[in-house]
Amino acid sequence: MAPKISLAVTALSSEPKTATAVEPPPVPHPHPHAAALVSIRRWLDTGYATLDSAGNILQLSRPLADWLELSAETLPGKPFWPLLLARFPAAADALREFSQAPAPFAQLSLSSAHAGGAPAEAARAWFQLERTLHPGGSVVRLNSVLPPARDLADAPWEEHLRNESSRRDLFVRLLRAESQLENLTQRWPGVIFSQSADFTFQFVSPQIAELTGIPAAEWRRRLQPFWQVIHEADARDLQQQCLRAAQTGERVTSTFRVRHVHTGHVTYVLEHRQAIRSTGGLLLGYEGVWLDITRQTIAEQRLASAAWKETLGLITMGLAHDFSNSMAGIQGLSDSFLAGLAADHPFHEGLTLILRNARHATQLVRRIISLHHGKIGEWNYHDLNEIARDNVDLVRLTLPRRIEIRTELAAGQLPVYADAVEFRQVIINLALNAAHAMPEGGTLTFHTSQHDTLPPLAHIQGLRPRLPAVCLTVTDTGCGIKTSHLEAIFKPFFTTSALNQGSGLGLYNARLFVEKHRGMISVESVEGVGTVFRVWLPLPNFYEAETATSGGAASAPPPPIARRQLVLAGPAGQLRSATAERLRVAGYYVANARSPRDALEILTAPGHRFDGLVIVTDRDHPNFCDLPGEVRQRALPVKTILQVLGCGADDLDPRWLAATDLFIPPELSGPDILARLDQLLSPPT
Repeated sequence: MAPKISLAVTALSSEPKTATAVEPPPVPHPHPHAAALVSIRRWLDTGYATLDSAGNILQLSRPLADWLELSAETLPGKPFWPLLLARFPAAADALREFSQAPAPFAQLSLSSAHAGGAPAEAARAWFQLERTLHPGGSVVRLNSVLPPARDLADAPWEEHLRNESSRRDLFVRLLRAESQLENLTQRWPGVIFSQSADFTFQFVSPQIAELTGIPAAEWRRRLQPFWQVIHEADARDLQQQCLRAAQTGERVTSTFRVRHVHTGHVTYVLEHRQAIRSTGGLLLGYEGVWLDITRQTIAEQRLASAAWKETLGLITMGLAHDFSNSMAGIQGLSDSFLAGLAADHPFHEGLTLILRNARHATQLVRRIISLHHGKIGEWNYHDLNEIARDNVDLVRLTLPRRIEIRTELAAGQLPVYADAVEFRQVIINLALNAAHAMPEGGTLTFHTSQHDTLPPLAHIQGLRPRLPAVCLTVTDTGCGIKTSHLEAIFKPFFTTSALNQGSGLGLYNARLFVEKHRGMISVESVEGVGTVFRVWLPLPNFYEAETATSGGAASAPPPPIARRQLVLAGPAGQLRSATAERLRVAGYYVANARSPRDALEILTAPGHRFDGLVIVTDRDHPNFCDLPGEVRQRALPVKTILQVLGCGADDLDPRWLAATDLFIPPELSGPDILARLDQLLSPPT
């Protein structure tokens, strides 16, 4: 062993290779407290050593000398690093680099893995080595630390927590972790959880109560509520995912539905789950997060069916026209033959029936064709009575004959400024819901009215409309809605029907409709008696169409403000990250480019149009300054903004400045930079 140690010492020493050979480390002497050496070698309470510029010991503290099993009086003048290397021979390279590092402060973690040939009693040990440089040499501190959480879970705690410093270290770690976790759980929009292997929650953030109806404190007390809130159709797949995470140790991502235990509301959840194992392979549990992706799922479902609906609409229109032509021939021949027959002719009654059914079929076809007229997003002035009357006729042809349909329309006209196609969808959805509530038959009533004041309403969604307002009331005599469900029926995917009947989006779309039209929808229901839905819309002042076009306030919502889009190019680092964050806070959409090539690829990518290219660089990366010339040469329709850290206009190549639309000098403040950027990107007035 001696030659190897001598070679390692020569490599660690700061002296040239021609210097005098370094003597081997002193041989451990019999220590008066030999019985306590096992404990001392396992735990070291802050040992200090003062070294000169050559790494020789000037002074050594008694705890460190005892840990080295050497006498503190004989160590001054001896080289320190060989002593440490003898304890951790497997860390020779790390210690060599650590001892020669030019940084004024340095840290190195050591463990039993570096202690080759260490006795079994000291097999479990972790140390923190710290070094501080000063003009005359350095000060080194070595102290024991607690192992990482995973190793601590496997180890017997009494071996690590025997002295006060280790207990204090554990307390500080727990306090810091609790503080960080509390801050995270209060600000994170999703659910953060830690589960045991039996799926009981050791910790879960308060947001879980919104999704499941079970408070976080109750989650930690109850034994097995987890699988009670998972949608029954998704439970098996989630169990398989958890099993895969436990077997492979990989992070798994899955999507499933969670049902609210009180309201029955279904939420789509994206889960990231990671199995936690000890060093010995024991499954300790799982950690992960839930994210509510209900709105994203709605959008995905709509996109998935949009193409097929468009194709189906074209096919239906073609079939409807062909069917209408066929029925026109039947109707014409029947009318001609019937005109030539006497009333008492035996064929007269049959032809009359054929003619009546042909006309009825023609009306149905016209209704089908009228459904394809117009599209969502077309706002105009309409008469609420006329909208209700047209849709009632369509509903009457659709619903079973066991349901009696009545209309109670207000006298005169009730003007509304609305999207008629979307309004039709709301009325049909309300009618279909009423039909489901009356499987044995009943009465469905449509009522229109105008109000100068609003009556007391219990369950509403949307905004109270500007008065006067008009109201469409849809009343049924069905089974009613449970009181506990009244607050949840307007949420997406809520349905009391079977899984394959209804999407749970009908009333959710009705809520979106009234919110978009500055109105509201209310519901009143008594179980066993029936349900009343009221759609409230403001009476128009007939300035809506004009103000919607000119950008003023209108009943219809103004178009959304488009965010300016920028490409931010520059070397990776704190400067680019801070600039991106500042621009995003100011309302810009920012795409990061790590190289000039990336920036040009982003700017020329199809489907995206950017307003500007912001270049933030320094003297060490002048290649980014060529980007404005590349943009101008390619005639890309973007403004170029250049900022070079620590450089003024006089320090830069004139060609760079000539191709740049805006140069930002180093003395310009943050608000002034944003003001100039806004002025550059604003369209001319």
